[in-house]
Amino acid sequence: MGSKNILRFASINIQGDTNLERVVAFIREYKPDVVCFQELMQTSLEFFESALQMRGYFVPMTKYYAVFTDHQSPVVPFGVGIFSNLDFSNVRSDYYYGGVGDMPLLTINDGVTDETTNWRVLLRATITKNGDSYTIATTHFTRTGDGSTSDKQRVDLKNLLAITEKCPELILCGDFNAPRGGEIFGALASTYKDNIPPEYLSSLDTELHRIGKLKKLMVDGLFTTPQYEASEVKLSSGVSDHMAVTALISKKS
Repeated sequence: MGSKNILRFASINIQGDTNLERVVAFIREYKPDVVCFQELMQTSLEFFESALQMRGYFVPMTKYYAVFTDHQSPVVPFGVGIFSNLDFSNVRSDYYYGGVGDMPLLTINDGVTDETTNWRVLLRATITKNGDSYTIATTHFTRTGDGSTSDKQRVDLKNLLAITEKCPELILCGDFNAPRGGEIFGALASTYKDNIPPEYLSSLDTELHRIGKLKKLMVDGLFTTPQYEASEVKLSSGVSDHMAVTALISKKS
């Protein structure tokens, strides 16, 4: 690595309030400088700030049951978040689908999500460690459910890249709901460096996922612009329905 200053990084789709104890235990053990969450409930913001001793920022995408598998649980806003015990600056959110008017209630029929009821947003912030700044962004991208590519994904990706291309440097992570080897993931990987090691064939945790035994789909990503170098990139199971992505990231000199 070009810099001796290393950022410990994690990104997890936490499935609402379903896996809070597992998520907190994992973060406490790994001790990241910054962690990005997808499917974060707004009501969990203060919980994570207290449990992890980190400051957090949250941006909503839709409303749904706090515990996804319990439709008696409260309906609350959920979206994406960034947490860190380091200094934040330049915090910004940009919707690349929706974001205007009343926030929708997420609608799922027979396991198929009505994507018009789920806004899509990019949350980004600058994190500073020992004088080095890192621009980190997270998103939860448009879903098809079976790993195929939809026209809506194509439009949303175009809108997303129109936002990210304005960032001269970027660490982009999240659940992209589009498998590696497909059109959407491929477009991201042709624009940014795909840092997920090739030996990982899936980022879904079949032991914890509500659907159970799924086909292998690498849908969680860690992409970077050339200013950054990621090492020790790993996927860890037993945390949520998606595996946790961790890495050590430095700035090249």
